[in-house]
Formats: sequence, C-alpha cells, structure tokens
Amino acid sequence: MHTTRSTSTSSMQRTVLSYLLCGLTLCLILSGCQVPGFTNNNSTNNNTPTVPAPTPTPAVSASLKSQGTMELQTMQQWINTMKQYGGQVDSYQQQYNSDQQALQNAHSASTYQVALDTTRNHVNDLKLAAIKQEQQTTQQQLRQMVSSWENSHPHHDSFNNKTYKMGFEYDDNTGIGTWIKDDRSTAKTFSDYQQIVENTNMYITNLKAMMDNANDKTPYNQPHQTDLKLLQTYNKADRLALVVSLSEQTMRVYDHSKLIKTLLVTTGQPDKPTPPGSWWVESHQTHVTFKSIAPKGNPFWFPDTPINFAMQYHSDGYYIHDSWWRAEYGPNTQFPHQDTTGDTGADVGSHGCVNLSKSDAQWVYDHVQLFTGVIIY
Repeated sequence: MHTTRSTSTSSMQRTVLSYLLCGLTLCLILSGCQVPGFTNNNSTNNNTPTVPAPTPTPAVSASLKSQGTMELQTMQQWINTMKQYGGQVDSYQQQYNSDQQALQNAHSASTYQVALDTTRNHVNDLKLAAIKQEQQTTQQQLRQMVSSWENSHPHHDSFNNKTYKMGFEYDDNTGIGTWIKDDRSTAKTFSDYQQIVENTNMYITNLKAMMDNANDKTPYNQPHQTDLKLLQTYNKADRLALVVSLSEQTMRVYDHSKLIKTLLVTTGQPDKPTPPGSWWVESHQTHVTFKSIAPKGNPFWFPDTPINFAMQYHSDGYYIHDSWWRAEYGPNTQFPHQDTTGDTGADVGSHGCVNLSKSDAQWVYDHVQLFTGVIIY
C-alpha cells in the first residue's frame, strides 16, 4: 500500500508539472515572445515617438481667384492703353503671360497670395508707365495742333508792324503749354500724371472749339454753337455761366443755355496770356487794390491799382475785373494798339486777367456768385 501511494503521488506531480509547462508556453505565445526584462501590458509603448497627422493645405478660395482674375484684366487694360498711345508693350505682355501662369500654377492659398501680390506690383508699375505715355502723347498732340494753327493764322499788328500768332494762349512759349511743362517737371505719382492728362484734354477740347468757332459767321452778340457745346461738355448748361472767346475778345453770358448778355473784353497779351480752360469764380470782391508781384523796373510791374469789381477765376491772381483806365475793348485789343485814353497801360492786353469796362464788370459782379462757371477758349 505504501508503494502504491508513492507511485500515485509522483504521477500526480508529473501531471501538475505538465500543466504548468503548458500554461507557461501559452503565456509566452500570447505575450508575443516578450523579451525578458520588459513588461507588456498590451498598451502603447511610451518610448516610441508619435508621428503627427499632416495638416490639410488650405485650398485657393473663389474670392482669391476672383481677385487674381481682376488684376489680370486690369493689367491687360493698361497694356492696351500703353499701346493706344504709342508705347512699347512687348515686355509688359510677356509679364502678363508670366503672372497669369504663376496664378494658374498656384494650388494653395499661400502660394496664390504670393503670386497675386507680385501681379499687383506689376500692375502698379505698368499703370505709372502707361499714364506717363498717355501724358506725353496728349501733350504732343496739343503741341502739334497749336503749331499748325498758329502758323496758318498769323496776326499782323499795324500798330508796331509786328506779326503775332493767333492761339498763342495754348502754345509752349508763353501759353498754357508752359503750365503743362511745369506740372510735368514736378509730377511723381500716378495721380499727378493723371491730372496733367485731364488738364491737357481740356485744353485740346477748348482749342478745337476755338478752331471751329473761327469758321462760324454768327455775329458776336448771338449764341454760338461752340459755346453751347462747351456748356454741355463741362456740365454748365443748366446754370449761369460766363463764356469768353479769346479770338473774338468777347464774353457771352448764358443762363440755362440762353444767352442773356454779351460783353466786349480785353484778355492777356502775347507775353502774359489768359489761360484757356473750364474754371469757376473763386472769389467775389469789390473795392480792392491790386499790387504787382513783379519788381519795379520789370516790364510787367504796375503801380498799386484800385479795382472796383474783381472776381478771381483761377489761383495766382487771374481775375475778371474792371479796367477803368481803358476805353477800348473787343477784337485784337489783346495785341499792342493805341487806346484812345492815351494811357500807355491801355495800349496792350492784360497780364492774364479778363478786363471789362467798369459798368460791364459791375453787371457781371451783380449776377455771378462763388462757383459760377467760367469757360475760356
């Protein structure tokens, strides 16, 4: 009995040992054959670096693309302007194509914005170049028109046996062309050149009106088609406006395009012309004293002069005013002549002002107010 029990106990021990070995084997299998010395709790190993998920790249929005399209359209318009006024456009067209390609190839908002900013800079550079070209071309157009007109319309002055040129108010010698040259010498920005272009186009418009009016046989004291057209052009047809014809030395006053008064005037002499253009009454004064800005001894110096009625129509002292020292007004009084007063100061045109007799100046003074339109052509 003792032997049998001993054998049974050993057998049981072997059986238990077998179960333990099997269990240990199963654990090793389930643990993935973990390396001794490390613990595996089926959790993420904290010593393994984590790779972040990539951030999505913002796409190019429709609004941003619209801005790009507008800039390209603006660039093309300025290229067309440059070409219209005789400028070279090949390099600008190549730049346009390059910018267009850069915008098309940009597939993210950031790269598109960079391409868009570059295009905008190119547009700004092109705008300045184009407006300079336009300014140069319009100035040349005015210069050619004036030269042609002056050469074909001489005025021989029997008083001093000299020949002058009609239309001198527009030329580059003493006329409005000198203003353009002065403005251009100081121009820097796009707005500066744009203003010169606008002014030059105004001068061209008025010069054309003067040319057309020269062929009009309508009496000076009747409505002139050139006057009415200019009133429309400058949006003064629905109000009171003064229209001065330099070639006729006449002022015609219109109220809602109806002629209400005709006055003879004397405008600026060839060395001090009256500036043509579309202006307005800037000041409205009575009993003032004009003082010369030229020093004594200068040909254009004059003593302090009392003026009864004065209406400034342009800065730098350009007035419509009475010139009580004169007796004669009207055609050719802007040139040297013999005034019946015997006053040598009346023997030539003004220093750029529009002179009237005292009674006529009072009539104008009583009818105009600040901002009343003044058209001179």
